[in-house]
Amino acid sequence: ENPERFKRNLKKATSMVVKDVMTRGVNTVEEDTELQKIAKLMIDKDINRVPVTKDGVLVGIIARADVVKAII
Repeated sequence: ENPERFKRNLKKATSMVVKDVMTRGVNTVEEDTELQKIAKLMIDKDINRVPVTKDGVLVGIIARADVVKAII
């Protein structure tokens, strides 16, 4: 890659903040959601992790691997 382009890209990347790259419109589930519903959400939306909330407050995150471990 061109050294000047690399420098520009590096400067741009190091000046970014979370809001520049975060996912918006995140799907969440409540902590008492059935695993089957979470698995379906992950498949339908092609997502690997889902934030878990309780009364609107983040309490954890569930990953596809967590779902697989729980069902096998």
